[in-house]
Amino acid sequence: MNYQNYMMNTKESNENRLLTKEDFIAIIDRDPDLYKSIEYIKKWKIKDLREFFKFTHEIKGQYKDMRGKCYSCFTPLKVDYTSYENYCMDCQ
Repeated sequence: MNYQNYMMNTKESNENRLLTKEDFIAIIDRDPDLYKSIEYIKKWKIKDLREFFKFTHEIKGQYKDMRGKCYSCFTPLKVDYTSYENYCMDCQ
């Protein structure tokens, strides 16, 4: 059973995924000394958390900043796509 859990965890770490508020809270909880006002930061919106941490996705186990790109297909956003907020017209 441990082997299956290990394989699922490695499979998940190789995927590209958009970080959620729970992911950022888990990062904060890992090192409470670094973030003095934990309760204050936990009340922030997801947009503010992404701006504070300067990353939006976990890609192959590493945090990457994909602001200014489509959050689904990672193509650079054009100026006229601002109405879709973080997604291109094709992925919307």
